Amino acid sequence: MKFINWVSLAIFFCNSLQATTSSPNGLSQIPSKLLDLAKRQDLFDWMVSVRRRIHENPELGYEEIKTSELIRSELDKLGIIYKHPLAVTGVVGYIGTGKPPFVAIRADMDALAMEV
Repeated sequence: MKFINWVSLAIFFCNSLQATTSSPNGLSQIPSKLLDLAKRQDLFDWMVSVRRRIHENPELGYEEIKTSELIRSELDKLGIIYKHPLAVTGVVGYIGTGKPPFVAIRADMDALAMEV
């Protein structure tokens, strides 16, 4: 699964979790809420758009300047706080309340070098 897919899933998972954990049956509703969200055309279109922009400018490891800028721009639009730089171009976003349960997701954003 690509980076932006994981980020999107984490964002919506955490938002759903926060909204539903206050009720006893709230946790059982998370899978169906995520599925409903994943079926939305606007979310699909947004994810395709970000994926295309990432693939327009492949960058090798520790050289992901434009990719890092794109990720930070999308996090800014979503109102997600993040820490940057980590290991030159890395980005760590923080979602949720800071209270359990915790979810950590890691993704690579570098392209692989190809010989032609």
